Amino acid sequence: MSNDIDVPGGPVTEQLSPEEVAERTRAAVGYNYEFAEKYYVSREKVREFANASQLTDPVHHDVEAAQAAGYADIVAPPIMFSLIGIIAHRPLFENAIVGYGRRPVVQSEQKVQFHAPIVAGMTLTTHVHFDQFKQAAGVDLIVTRNEISDQDGNPLVTSWTTLAGRSGEGEDAAFINAMEKVMMYGAS
Repeated sequence: MSNDIDVPGGPVTEQLSPEEVAERTRAAVGYNYEFAEKYYVSREKVREFANASQLTDPVHHDVEAAQAAGYADIVAPPIMFSLIGIIAHRPLFENAIVGYGRRPVVQSEQKVQFHAPIVAGMTLTTHVHFDQFKQAAGVDLIVTRNEISDQDGNPLVTSWTTLAGRSGEGEDAAFINAMEKVMMYGAS
């Protein structure tokens, strides 16, 4: 995990008010870090993602087919970058964007720019950027940007994610209960 984030207001040791959560989150805009753990793209993971995505093109499964198509190894499905992003976001929510706890934070928008394919054998680095925070209609909107590159520093994927959540007290208990049934807390 990254220890490079200087959290505004110091570590959280008590329950924050909705105003304090918003103030701390707003103050964290601009934080960025290189996620300390590199992600090695294995053939097994590529094949798992291809199967889960129902991609039958041989470039996702067969090394010879991928090489015949001009790739160094089998090609990861485009959606594979999302797992890497989820893992790399943990320090942001543990160290800088605080006060949401187990309250539901859902993805409301995703924009992706692919620069080059991810292929098996690569070791990926992710830079995480907290770009924007705003509040609208009782919802907190958090915009992050991930820049994923290969072991040589070549850009592979840039993604922008907008997350929507509520820092306030007194949320609808039925809504929270329903969201907890469909959300994956602590998934890796």
